[in-house]
Amino acid sequence: MTVHVVGNACLDTLYRLQRFPEPGETVVADGMAEDLGGKGLNQAVAAARAGARVRLLAAIGSDPTSVAVAERLAEEGIDAAGLARLDCPTDRSMIQVDAGGENTIVSVTGCADRFAPPHRTDLDTALKAGDLLLMQGNLRIAAVRDCFTLARNRGAGTVLNPSPIRDSYASVLPLADLLVVNRGEACRLGGDADPHRAAQTLLRRGASMVVVTLGAAGASLITADGRTDHPAPGVTAVDTAGAGDLLCGVLAGLLDRGVATEEALPVAIRAAAIGVTRAGVLSSFPTRAEIQAILPPSLARGGAER
Repeated sequence: MTVHVVGNACLDTLYRLQRFPEPGETVVADGMAEDLGGKGLNQAVAAARAGARVRLLAAIGSDPTSVAVAERLAEEGIDAAGLARLDCPTDRSMIQVDAGGENTIVSVTGCADRFAPPHRTDLDTALKAGDLLLMQGNLRIAAVRDCFTLARNRGAGTVLNPSPIRDSYASVLPLADLLVVNRGEACRLGGDADPHRAAQTLLRRGASMVVVTLGAAGASLITADGRTDHPAPGVTAVDTAGAGDLLCGVLAGLLDRGVATEEALPVAIRAAAIGVTRAGVLSSFPTRAEIQAILPPSLARGGAER
């Protein structure tokens, strides 16, 4: 089967700081780096490295960055036929990372805002029964709703990672087989200061399952049958930027390969734990070989790979 990632791609500029600036303050960065990114591209790469067949549908500009995006997807073995080229610059994000590994992100989303799948894409013909559709919060809610409705009609599974939050997602939750949110997103969407109670609210609003990621504490899987907590390995975090995308992409890739959610989630947590020990976003992601080494025995032998 195939994971269809519908989202964004951009150029990330990362600044390393001892601490985040106060309002009105200028601080001197310890260093900076640039890499390709965007939640859609990040999650597509993670899913591909987890062994899934992956397509990325995203809007990019008509500039050198757009060429680099297509080349990077080819290197990762990701189908780039769904890239839509627009007459504008490719989107950008500025990431600040402090000495403790925490991050803040500011994004320019001109391409993502103009992208309106499934219209003017091949998703209508490419999405098949048994495939998996993975989307994030960087596209307008109408696009998420239309794509998820199409997936439901096609018999495809759906995973929603509503980050950044741009809506209540009330119209989309009933179409989401799996909702992946961090602590803050769960509390905001569920209207509760406790992320697990908030997740229960999101279940009642229609989501079939909810994964709440909890940083160094791991993640929780909440279903109608109850809650299962999965701890994270103890590591020293260098940079947490992209950790959520890494977890979500690996999780989606394993689900597409037929792994049950409760078995796939611990692997995704371990992959994210590897990523936070390294600097950068895509550059921090574990390789295919590293993910292979932490797979369940049945997958490590290649028995369930499609």
